[in-house]
Amino acid sequence: MPELSKRLWLYIILVTAVGTVLLAHWTYNIILSWEVLRGFLFWAALDIIAELTPVALPQGGFVTLGFPVIYASLLVYGPGVSSWIVVVCNTIVEAKLRGRKFWYGILFDDAQLILAISAAWIVYQYMGGIAITADSIGHILPIVSSALAYFLVNTFLVNIILALQKKTSILEMWLVNFKWTVPNYLAQTPIGFLMAVLYRGISWWAVLFLCFPLFIAYYAYRLYVDLRKQHLSTIQALATAIEARDAYTEDHSMRMSQYAVATARELGVSINEVEIIRYAAILHDIGKIGVSDRILNKPGKLTKKELTEMKKHPKTGRDIISKIDSLKKASRLVYYHHERYNGQGYPEGLKGEDIPVGARILAVIDAYDAMTSKRPYRSAYSTKEAIRELKENAGTQFDKKVVEAFLKVLKSNQNVT
Repeated sequence: MPELSKRLWLYIILVTAVGTVLLAHWTYNIILSWEVLRGFLFWAALDIIAELTPVALPQGGFVTLGFPVIYASLLVYGPGVSSWIVVVCNTIVEAKLRGRKFWYGILFDDAQLILAISAAWIVYQYMGGIAITADSIGHILPIVSSALAYFLVNTFLVNIILALQKKTSILEMWLVNFKWTVPNYLAQTPIGFLMAVLYRGISWWAVLFLCFPLFIAYYAYRLYVDLRKQHLSTIQALATAIEARDAYTEDHSMRMSQYAVATARELGVSINEVEIIRYAAILHDIGKIGVSDRILNKPGKLTKKELTEMKKHPKTGRDIISKIDSLKKASRLVYYHHERYNGQGYPEGLKGEDIPVGARILAVIDAYDAMTSKRPYRSAYSTKEAIRELKENAGTQFDKKVVEAFLKVLKSNQNVT
């Protein structure tokens, strides 16, 4: 079982407790009948199928196509039946089909979905909404408002736990993970409404025709995630191509990326900036493509002329990746990652806070990884020796705050993926 902070445990317990109380309340109001049981089985089966198509979010968690199904069952049967559908289906999918091991995670997911359903139903009734029947289909304002309430409660409850885990801003985490899903949720709301209408007005089989638009929505989700993965894979491939020229720097860029991201989080850098730092860390040495192998692999000290040639690689790297729109911000960090806090670095001789924080982070991580890696002209430093060097140069070559944050990352041996 992974270690969780006290705040995280408190949050999980609180959400689970409130969800359990609401489940008991809504269950008390269920009027059992064969028609209700038949409806429960139908919507539960459909929800399990929908939950089997998860799409991972950029900063953790995932979204599925379950919302229209749950929303339709809410409009037809109310929050009691709908809550039990998500409890049964989520528990089955998480524990049995996805192999989730930790019981508290399943309970939390169940509870936050009950809270989302409860919020949607309360808003729906407050706005004058009525249960969908064969003779009455309700009004548009309560439908849209309740769907929005479900979306906001569901995403923010999940988002809070992700933000607590990564020690970052809750709002920024939400904007990175969920802002792009708002149009998709709103687009799925009419599908959920039509599912309820068709179920009441025709029969269960008519609902199945609306599964096709759902799979279109799934494709849109999947396309977004796949494009992001391909983007990162392309960046990693570029870095690997550079490292292939030098056996002594194998996996250097990936270690840089992992440590840089963890250090940025320790410093409280925004999520968007962390992603920029991630890309810059992977590509920081891409400019060495313009440096000859003779200089890169020289076993001895570089001459003044060779050193001048080597110092061109930050500018070359910036010029290469700045041509890619999504990497323009990262190119700035690549350009400045050899600047020194005391102004004695290159290529511009920037000093102190004038150096972007991402570049200051890269400078520390780059130095540490270089020291602890074997080179043609020396053996690798031990971890203690490298740490001593960083401490001795904190405030001169390196930003002291960045060094302290990086050393915390090393000391805690935290997951830096």
